[in-house]
Amino acid sequence: MTPQQLRYIVEISKHNSISQAASALFVTQPSISKAVRELETELEITILDRTNKGVVFTKEGTELLFHAKKLLEQMDFVVDHFNKAKKINLTKFSISSQHYGFAIEAVANFMDYFAEQKYELAIQEGKTTDVIDDVYAGRSMLGILSLTDLNKHFFKRYFTSKLLTFTPLATLKQHVFLRKEHPLAHLNSVNLDLLRDYPYLTYQQDDMLLHFAEETLNVDNIGKLVYLKDRGAMNNLLSNTDSYNLGTGCIVNNYMNSNIISIPLEEGNLIQVGLVKRNDVFWSEEVLVYIDFLKLALEKSLPKGR
Repeated sequence: MTPQQLRYIVEISKHNSISQAASALFVTQPSISKAVRELETELEITILDRTNKGVVFTKEGTELLFHAKKLLEQMDFVVDHFNKAKKINLTKFSISSQHYGFAIEAVANFMDYFAEQKYELAIQEGKTTDVIDDVYAGRSMLGILSLTDLNKHFFKRYFTSKLLTFTPLATLKQHVFLRKEHPLAHLNSVNLDLLRDYPYLTYQQDDMLLHFAEETLNVDNIGKLVYLKDRGAMNNLLSNTDSYNLGTGCIVNNYMNSNIISIPLEEGNLIQVGLVKRNDVFWSEEVLVYIDFLKLALEKSLPKGR
């Protein structure tokens, strides 16, 4: 039984005539007649009764016609599904990242690169554990996060247990983000004692273990502490108040408020920025293109002296 034979059967049912079915399908009448006979022989049934008024489906033929229509519908659906995907040429993947401007700049460059194509991207920003959970659960193909000297050994064991791989992109000195008008902005470097009286902004709420992911502070000793979840709110507060934040020191033009600067933190940790993926996931060409843009955006934003 072949799809062609089934299509012949369905077409005959539309016309109650083999000759008209042949004409509609642009094939010869003997070709259709032969296909029907071969199908009858294979299934050991009679499909059509020939009468003076044309052909009539037998009881078994009617039952076969029902299944033939269903099978052809399913086949057409499968073909349409994959042909549509090819025609649309849809680029689709998801990324999870800590709150990094260079990750968003890379998305913008990716969008320009694929401006003539259709795409569907999901960009999720969150704390370290969110990024790891998204990659592990398959919600994201790629995770972007950082490790420090304080936590890298813990996380490397954790990644191994979850069958995840961390690939470093850059190693940076810990920096302080603050505004140009901040009382400490004129210094070449700052220490934690100098920062003690200023409001500290952090993304790390409800993730206390991960205070060690980007920071060296003991939050119990901080008198002014503000938890945030939004990078826009972080940028607005940094650029308009005497608050500060600790991190990579990367300044991303056009994706951060121009009033924000970064200064090295004395005796700060080294921060290793990198990519996380599942060991059983192979990155598509589109993901690799995004990673190239990510590396370029990161390189452009690196602080002097790193």
